[in-house]
Amino acid sequence: MKNTFKTARLVKPYEVKAFGYDLHIPAGSVVSNRTACGYDDNYRFWMDFRAITALVTGFQNSILHHDLTHYGINVPAEYCEPYPA
Repeated sequence: MKNTFKTARLVKPYEVKAFGYDLHIPAGSVVSNRTACGYDDNYRFWMDFRAITALVTGFQNSILHHDLTHYGINVPAEYCEPYPA
């Protein structure tokens, strides 16, 4: 069966240092299995940037937004609910 687009949510917050920032990804944030090469259920890329938008002025036009969108942050599976079957 071909992998399809799936989303899940973080069940606990995840702290990571990435792209020169100390980032706090809150519980409830959305992750997906979408990668640059298609869909892979081994990945959980953070895709819900609402929490950071309120903290970083001009976030939508920032290098950080670019890096998160194009390089992403893969959240470990133990921080996320499982993908739907």
